[in-house]
Amino acid sequence: MSLHRALTRLPGGRVEVAELPTPALETGDVMLAPVTAGICGTDWQVLRGLRDDPSTVLGHEGVARVVASSNNDLTVGSLVTVNPTHPTDPSFLLGHNVHGLWAERTRIPATAVRAGLVLPVPEGAERPGVAALAEPLASALYGVEIALTVTKPAALVVWGDGIVGRLARDVWQRELADLQVLLVGHGPDATDPGDPALPELLAGLPGPVGVVIATPRTGTQDALTAVDRHVQGPLVVDVHGGLSAGPIPLSAGAVDVAAVRALNCGGEPQQPLVRRIDRASGPLHLYGHRGVSGAHLTRAVNLLLAGESDLGVLTHEVDLEGAADLINAVLGSERRMVGGRRVLKTAVRISA
Repeated sequence: MSLHRALTRLPGGRVEVAELPTPALETGDVMLAPVTAGICGTDWQVLRGLRDDPSTVLGHEGVARVVASSNNDLTVGSLVTVNPTHPTDPSFLLGHNVHGLWAERTRIPATAVRAGLVLPVPEGAERPGVAALAEPLASALYGVEIALTVTKPAALVVWGDGIVGRLARDVWQRELADLQVLLVGHGPDATDPGDPALPELLAGLPGPVGVVIATPRTGTQDALTAVDRHVQGPLVVDVHGGLSAGPIPLSAGAVDVAAVRALNCGGEPQQPLVRRIDRASGPLHLYGHRGVSGAHLTRAVNLLLAGESDLGVLTHEVDLEGAADLINAVLGSERRMVGGRRVLKTAVRISA
């Protein structure tokens, strides 16, 4: 029986590097050797017990080499990325309900291969600044694409100054010249959510106003209700952060925002679905999405290879053992500081 090393979850949320049996392939499967993987905000939520995803090996962002394949389009030795979200089969969600990329070997089942979720990428895409950022950048690209089917915002609120929030700010500013931006978060360049001046800042933004909510799932509802309460005129909100199912009270009535967020999945439907809610201060156009399309991922990889998006959000690069140390240090502290730097995006080097 062959073994491979993987970063595995322990009871209580900590992680360790352990040896796992390498799974056998069935017809149509592909075996990958991850080269570089990212640590995502949803990974942190799983590790902190805020999500109940069952996989003990996380990691849904990254680039890998094909080491075994029966698919003619995926030759052994080629470099690929994996779209982690199957648009129609909820049994495949990489790193959430199937073993992810924080491992020396990852099996991608035939159903995901047939759906085109294993995507060839150019050499160089295994670099940390590409492999770890392609999926969150693709998500930001998808978000602004949906917003522009509704209107052309004059101002943008980014609520959450982590990786997705900062990438979204960059993407929106590239798409829309002269966009006025308000970043809400806890970094030195952001307005703190508790700042008493924030309601006035929100009320003073020129409309239409776009909003990207990129908070942890514990902060999504507060961010949404704040912009609904204080922003006047047409409002287009990308509920990027996750949240629990059930109605949320808004100014025009209760809305199951989680259900609205789930209407767009993996790039489908081709005409994105946006919920319009009429309120006294102006229409609220509400949307979100789960996952991205292969086209979004490919575009993100190409932008990163061309050096068009960086923003300094890649703050740490580690190997598997270093990833275990970093994760356990963050989980054991109230501050996301490692090596004197705030942890934003971490790239994990897994194999050469």
